[in-house]
Amino acid sequence: MNILMVLSQVEVTGAEVYAASISDKLIDRGHNVFIVSDTLTVPTGAKYIPIPLNKRKIYLQIKHLFKLIRIIRENNIMVIHSHSRVSCKLSYIASRLTGVPMIYTAHGHHHVHLSKKLFPAYGEYTLAICENVRDQIIKELHWDENKIEILRNGVDSSRYSPVHIKPETPTVSIIGRLSGPKGDVAYKVLEEICIKNPIDSSIKINVVGGMVIPERFKKFQDRVSLSGFVGKVSDQIANSSVVIGSGRVAIESLMMGKPTIAFGEATYEGLVTSDNYQTVLRSNFGDIAESGSWDTSRLGRDISDGLKMEKNPEQLYSSITNSFNLDRVTDRIESIYQSIYSREKYEIPVLLYHRVINDPSLAGKHGTYVTTKQLEAHLEYLHKNNYTPITFEDLSMINRFDKDKKYVILTFDDGYEDNYTLLFPMLKKFNFKAVIFMVTGKKENTWDYLDEGRTFPLLERAQILEMNKYGIEFGAHTMNHVDLTKVEVAEAKQEIEGSREMLENILGKKVSAFAYPYGSVNETVKELVKKAGFKYGIATVVGPLAIHEDIFNIRRIIAHPDTNLSRFARKVKGDYLYRKAKRRAANAGSVAAKDVTLTPMDVQSRRGGAKRSA
Repeated sequence: MNILMVLSQVEVTGAEVYAASISDKLIDRGHNVFIVSDTLTVPTGAKYIPIPLNKRKIYLQIKHLFKLIRIIRENNIMVIHSHSRVSCKLSYIASRLTGVPMIYTAHGHHHVHLSKKLFPAYGEYTLAICENVRDQIIKELHWDENKIEILRNGVDSSRYSPVHIKPETPTVSIIGRLSGPKGDVAYKVLEEICIKNPIDSSIKINVVGGMVIPERFKKFQDRVSLSGFVGKVSDQIANSSVVIGSGRVAIESLMMGKPTIAFGEATYEGLVTSDNYQTVLRSNFGDIAESGSWDTSRLGRDISDGLKMEKNPEQLYSSITNSFNLDRVTDRIESIYQSIYSREKYEIPVLLYHRVINDPSLAGKHGTYVTTKQLEAHLEYLHKNNYTPITFEDLSMINRFDKDKKYVILTFDDGYEDNYTLLFPMLKKFNFKAVIFMVTGKKENTWDYLDEGRTFPLLERAQILEMNKYGIEFGAHTMNHVDLTKVEVAEAKQEIEGSREMLENILGKKVSAFAYPYGSVNETVKELVKKAGFKYGIATVVGPLAIHEDIFNIRRIIAHPDTNLSRFARKVKGDYLYRKAKRRAANAGSVAAKDVTLTPMDVQSRRGGAKRSA
């Protein structure tokens, strides 16, 4: 995907480090990332485009907006990710004018203005870095709580391994900007430990922050080292005995095993321990609080306790690395990008067929068929409209959001002989691929029939091999077409693993996809499919609306006997499931509407085992 990060800062900030870290992870995963900001001080592989967004005169803001729009269009941006309050509104307007979806990461407290209530410019979705940010946005700005979730800063813990060597001279480091509210915090700390309640003169006090040292700090220069930003922050942390900071500084310090005192823009949290960790987490180590306190009377005692610590407890280290795991955070952000893009633009339609017949008298008991005339019209439509049928084996190797492609997956359940005699020639005619989910333990269908004693034959080994050699993918569909949610776990396991083994013995290669008979699936069945070695689990009409949100519960669109060409055209358009969900929500009322709002974001939604004909 082509992703645009939009920031606005003139000094290094936690938001900048956050955006750069996520950008590099996304680039490693094959995405193209662009960063727009006033400055960029953190090394990153993303392409940097400078725009002085902090210059807020109206005529300049209009100029910035047109630059943003040009960048979005010239680079085919697919998702905009805004990271600051200043950039948020410009990003939102650019998003609406270009039709490109946007998300917003709220890194701090929001000033409450009527304009923010009337014009909630957070785009399709908001990420809050901690509980207090989320709660303030919902309570005071009245933003839609269904479109906000907590996702903490992503930090690569491998870059911040614990440092157990203490400096020869006990050193307390205050790390953070010296401007704005963070500057006020640093000043408050120095005032406390240098003037009001001076700490032992043998302890070195080091202030790391700010490109320029403000005049008011010079009163402490006889007692304090005012170094500004020198080298890497991690080096400054490593050479400290105790670190005082908030936000990302506190996170990195704790990852490096350093005793850390959380003091941020909003409140003094004190020395971070396993006991107060969850409370400190809510405020992002003091940066955001509903009713915080700057009472530093405990500061001297906290410094003393920190200096006595040999290292942070293992439990605290484990908690911090788990909370801020960069790969996990990137996974979630990548998933959200794909969700909002697929919802707003396009998702690969996965179509479900069964039998193909040329004689209406062979319709069968359940009516799970299409006629040859009907199917040929479907394939002709795909061909004329430049669709590219792919398989699940192809899915991991393509960019499913490629703007120059229109992908579709054609699936056929059970493995009927008519898939060879009638479907196969049509696929070859159009040079199309398809996926057939094969029942491997039977030679004929016994769950859909004309009448007693008259069943439909399934594919034979030679037919399977010929079709697979052409390019048709075969997936497993159990041995006996049982409802896996209604049998014992041991039987379900045997049906799943047995079908895989039998099919792999025929094909001589791994099978990547499994389709649940009748569409019946629950968490136990999904786990069995995962453990059996499948990459994908295919359902029918249950599951999330976007493929990536649960690759073991991929939803399909059924081609019925009455799916004429106009209906088929709607089903393969790419937004069919989303339009259908919105209509259903509108008909069902607010509860369903809320569910639809959450579905693209929530990988837990719409799971279950409702039985469907398959």
